[in-house]
Amino acid sequence: MNIKITNRNAKVSDSVKEKVEAWLNNSQERYEVITSAHVIIEKNDREDIAEATVHIAGKDIFAKASADNLYAALDGLSDKIDRQLDKIHQKQVSKKGSQKPAANVEPEVEPEEAYDLA
Repeated sequence: MNIKITNRNAKVSDSVKEKVEAWLNNSQERYEVITSAHVIIEKNDREDIAEATVHIAGKDIFAKASADNLYAALDGLSDKIDRQLDKIHQKQVSKKGSQKPAANVEPEVEPEEAYDLA
């Protein structure tokens, strides 16, 4: 898995890199579909913004989160991405070999009088 972390205003610290890499590796272990990820971090005077684009087989997932603290923004971002990954994972799992539930329909029974032709 390729991980690219960029910061728009300053250099990315090692602790932020470790946090993002740990989160993406954990997500990769759980869902096994991530091929690459690009995380963009932006610090403003008022808030910190974290954006991520995660590439999986056939799709791209995007999420954006902002908070007063950079680590809170990263936590919000990880929750959003993991929710989307879980949704995609559940769709793939439910399509793979599960049978459709049988309808609970009782067969209609005709009255006995309909068979008396005498």
